[in-house]
Amino acid sequence: MFVEQRLLDCVTYGTMGGPSWVTRKVGLRSGIVRRNPMRTRPQYRFQVLYRNLRQEHHAEVLRAFNACMGCAIGFRIKDWSDYAARNEFIAMGTGAEQVVQLAKVYAFGDRAISRPIRKPVAGTVLVTADGAALPAAVNYSTGAVTFTAELGDVVRWSGEFDVPVCFSDDELGFSIDDQSPQGGYFLTADVSLEEDLSA
Repeated sequence: MFVEQRLLDCVTYGTMGGPSWVTRKVGLRSGIVRRNPMRTRPQYRFQVLYRNLRQEHHAEVLRAFNACMGCAIGFRIKDWSDYAARNEFIAMGTGAEQVVQLAKVYAFGDRAISRPIRKPVAGTVLVTADGAALPAAVNYSTGAVTFTAELGDVVRWSGEFDVPVCFSDDELGFSIDDQSPQGGYFLTADVSLEEDLSA
């Protein structure tokens, strides 16, 4: 199950997150280490710090946690370190209708990894064919785009995207850090999230 809603963007300094890989390392008698990747793509993990939350923001985090039954149900979050794609290649036009998954490529030297983008942000996706805007239907829940481009046209996309995540734990704690001038308290939540690869 998945909720197509983004959790609060009001993160503070100290928030951490990014990709993680799993690599099996085997040491040989010669001293050589064989490294075998166990995944074909990374999984993103986040340690999100909501510091001195206003009462309404505290209530939103609490509502999300309980509505998602802890780590049972996924939702969206913005990864402030990597949330946009620009002129990413997705297909060559065939002259017929095509359904293509949005993706972002990370290249270094002669190596490249393609990351499927499954949660584009509504209203931000632009699809082009040889540089000209191309009408396309975007499924903002899956990242699939449907279009018809001329044979041989280079189809690219630009836009923003979220990461599908779930809470890492079934417990959520808030610390009382300061008293609000309006009454009540400022609260801080340290929230662990992990990418929901099934969403």
